[in-house]
Amino acid sequence: MFALLREMPDFTTSWWRYMLAMMRASNREVSEFNDNLFIAAHIAMTAARDNPLSMLEAFEIVEHNVGMARKGMAGMQGKMADYAFDQVEEGTRAFLNTVLKADGEKLGGYMRREAEIMESVSNFNEQIEAIADEFGFHFNTPNYKLVHETDAFELYQVLPLKAGVEVRKDLKPVILVPPYMLGVHILAFLPFEGKSYSHAFANEGIPTYVRVVKDIMTNEKVQTLTPEQDCEQTRQLCAKAMELNDGKKVTLNGTCQGGYISLMNILSGKLKDVCDALITNVTPVDGTYSDAISGMPTMHHDFITTTLPSGNKVANGYLLSLGMRFVAIDRETPLVKVLDQVSLHRATDLNPGKTPAALFRWLLKERVHLPLAIANMSSHTFQDPIANDGTLPVKLFDQPLNIKNLIELNVPWYQNYAIKDDLVTPPCATAGNKFLEGWDRLESVAFFGGHVAILTSPHGKKAPVTGSFTDANGKASRGPVKFQIDIS
Repeated sequence: MFALLREMPDFTTSWWRYMLAMMRASNREVSEFNDNLFIAAHIAMTAARDNPLSMLEAFEIVEHNVGMARKGMAGMQGKMADYAFDQVEEGTRAFLNTVLKADGEKLGGYMRREAEIMESVSNFNEQIEAIADEFGFHFNTPNYKLVHETDAFELYQVLPLKAGVEVRKDLKPVILVPPYMLGVHILAFLPFEGKSYSHAFANEGIPTYVRVVKDIMTNEKVQTLTPEQDCEQTRQLCAKAMELNDGKKVTLNGTCQGGYISLMNILSGKLKDVCDALITNVTPVDGTYSDAISGMPTMHHDFITTTLPSGNKVANGYLLSLGMRFVAIDRETPLVKVLDQVSLHRATDLNPGKTPAALFRWLLKERVHLPLAIANMSSHTFQDPIANDGTLPVKLFDQPLNIKNLIELNVPWYQNYAIKDDLVTPPCATAGNKFLEGWDRLESVAFFGGHVAILTSPHGKKAPVTGSFTDANGKASRGPVKFQIDIS
């Protein structure tokens, strides 16, 4: 009993430290989540006033919301139960060590350790802010060069960071096309840590360029951009890259939504003189195979739009980002996120490293609005399947786009997807392959991990983008960087 009383002052102080840190961490996550939620609610209420939902649509939304609430609650209860069980087990062991005067961690030491872990979680936001100097592209530095621009895009060359590497004139150029909504910086995750997809190309001497969308908040040409204009301006960028590389045609390399847009642009035939290869990363070729997104209720576009000071309407990036988070609501509720961070900080001895901080920064800071015509096009790809003859559900220049045209255009397609991706599932990414059966220029590779694994760990031992390996399905494969070098 005396041993227990001696531990009480330290235990009580640490318990208060723990509770204060947990409240601080929880309040941060609740505030961030609610901020997006209130923005979405405000947009929806305004839209409902101007364009009321039908009774059927209202019931669909209520049913969907109830389903999400159940999923979120189930995820939170499961996470809390696991966490409480671990805490009770460790706390009981520390209590017995104290009472029985046994070797091992005592009650005061246990509570002090838990307080330090929770305080580390509550201070994690400081690491997220500090990583800004290392995360993503910094186009104002000598490591990048602006080589061309159009009304809506800037084309930057990504220069090698690896010592002794020069840009090779004998290799084909590649233009990276990021998704509109979550921006360009995920393609340069942590360049100086060897965790940058774009620099994986540049550091092999490949002439590497990245297509950057201009600021939609200030540029009206971006606000009103259409898929046709995207195609025409992409052609201009490819032509410039050809000019800078002795007339060698370009490989378009699109990620997620950027991959689908690249596929559309090539299938239109408008790029046949400037582009002769396609790489797609985790691209939703047929979004109806992604139950998480295609299962959402279909709503009027007024329910996702924001009117900018120019008077132009755009698709609200905060609302669309929230929709993506609702796909994994069982892992995205504030309490679950706090407890996940606790597990991370405990497993890494309070030093989770730069990668989690950079990933959180990307998820929290890189949301941008979308041109409404681009958002409209994307929504069709998730609501309408590819036709039985291989025709996409969207058109360009009022002409149909058929996947089989890749054979006629003789454009090789290197397609990679993530085996554990719950957003762009493997069937979603490979849905177009059945229309290209027997064609030897389609290369489909299953990478390990989730949706952004290839971008955050391009040099992973299991599947390096620069080498040959056995993919997640057991097939002999090569990475996209090696593919680019080989076809050169």
